[in-house]
Amino acid sequence: MRINVKTKKLSKKLLLQIKEHLEKGGLLFYPTETVYGLGCDAFNREAINKIYRRKNRPQDQPMAVIVRDLAQVQEIAELNPLAEKLSKRFHPGPIVIALPKKKVIPDILNRKAIAFRISSHPLVQQILGEFQRPLVSTSANRTGMSSPLSVGEILSQITVDEKDIILDVGKLPQRKPSTLVDFQLQPSPQIIREGEISAKAVLATLEIPSKHWAEHMQFLKR
Repeated sequence: MRINVKTKKLSKKLLLQIKEHLEKGGLLFYPTETVYGLGCDAFNREAINKIYRRKNRPQDQPMAVIVRDLAQVQEIAELNPLAEKLSKRFHPGPIVIALPKKKVIPDILNRKAIAFRISSHPLVQQILGEFQRPLVSTSANRTGMSSPLSVGEILSQITVDEKDIILDVGKLPQRKPSTLVDFQLQPSPQIIREGEISAKAVLATLEIPSKHWAEHMQFLKR
């Protein structure tokens, strides 16, 4: 079901419809501050498996989640002071932070860790406020293809079921991807991908001396 959204606020009726859809294991296509995402209840193994199949994504490639706030992060991950500081500086916004996970996160989503973001998109914030659970966050593209900025681009890559909910806000502006910071790799943290938020801004926020910055920029070593 494709829903054209012309405002920045979803109706209570639609929010309840989305909540019920997610609780039943349904898939949701939704806009973020970077690209269109594909998500489901992050605790629902069957729904997560559906996303892997739709994207033709190998299950050894973990997916991230979008959370409501840091309180929700503490329910799913081992939050350390530096990661908390980074989140408070740049969230809500385009930065993904990877931490050791808690058992509540299914292994099918990620075996050892969990990567989270807090989205600045108003529709995502409203959905999470109603749903009260983490939402799987992966770009709504077929693996290996470009991340979609419009619903048309989604439909050209992925088979959409009539039961899916698609929130169509039109074409999103072209932006850099989210920055990915992993606190499990040594020396910690490692910047896996530099995106909208620069590596220098991340490392300066963490008060890492500039002479050591190169040690934390894994994306430069590829």
